[in-house]
Amino acid sequence: MSDDHEHHAHIETPAPFLFCIATAIMFIGLVMATAGGEDKTGDAGYWFVFIIGIMGMFTAFFMWIQDYWDQDSEEDEHIETYHSFWATISTRKFGMWIFLLTEVMVFSTLLSAYMRYRAAVPDYSPDIDCGLQFEDCWVPAADVIRSHLIFGVINTFALLLSSLTVVLALYAAKNNDPKATTRYLIVTFVLGTMFLVLKLWEWNEMKNYNFWDEAHNGCDIRDGQNIPDHCIAPKYSDGFWLDTSIEGSTFYITTGTHGAHVFIGLIAILYLIAKANKDAYNEEYHETIELFGLYWHYVDLVWVFVFPFFYLY
Repeated sequence: MSDDHEHHAHIETPAPFLFCIATAIMFIGLVMATAGGEDKTGDAGYWFVFIIGIMGMFTAFFMWIQDYWDQDSEEDEHIETYHSFWATISTRKFGMWIFLLTEVMVFSTLLSAYMRYRAAVPDYSPDIDCGLQFEDCWVPAADVIRSHLIFGVINTFALLLSSLTVVLALYAAKNNDPKATTRYLIVTFVLGTMFLVLKLWEWNEMKNYNFWDEAHNGCDIRDGQNIPDHCIAPKYSDGFWLDTSIEGSTFYITTGTHGAHVFIGLIAILYLIAKANKDAYNEEYHETIELFGLYWHYVDLVWVFVFPFFYLY
């Protein structure tokens, strides 16, 4: 390990560790602030902890970016001397696969919780007596967002197309075409931003729309057997939101977690665009784009499962 370049290629930074600590603080504050219901005291202090965690995450993230900004070679080249395994896969790529494995567990938990609740609660139908309020029956999110299905379809195609543009960006970098690399990364950013904007618009519509009102929607609430499609359930007269029902909780927590991953990906893309704009990626140095591509493909794959679960089933 006498080669100075090899020592320089390995960046020893505390930023990932600090980011993990800040993330833990953020989640602790969020859980404590939202636990216990409306009669819980001391929420303001826990929300302060939550904000401190968020600030710590951003601080560590930008420290991380600063550490990598001036790097002009691949990571961890000198570690290959310790074991032949690291000559076949870089430590960064190995770490990314471990990270994605933990992400699989996160979304598997969310989707399995949805299926568990959905199987335990009967769907509403004329053959099941759920009562006029539908409180004991599952009203699928697919019924609530039926009028917005087209936006879900658009978002699905946008994410799938963004996976293609990431692949094209990597291909351009390998062929020493920095301008094409930048263009494809910008297109990826635009598609991801469109996904989030449409998702936020959809959430706002669902939160504030009246899904059960005789005066506004023409719902004949006296005849439970002949309810128009747009009159979903009485409990949704004030909209479909997190605290409206278990259906709302599972929908918004799952899609919100996925949306957070898209948002984080967009921040990473901005970094890649800035680096690509200064001709930082080429035939020899392109692994960063490849690693981001693994993350972005995973986010897209998760949506392929989330979309039919909540929008179609």
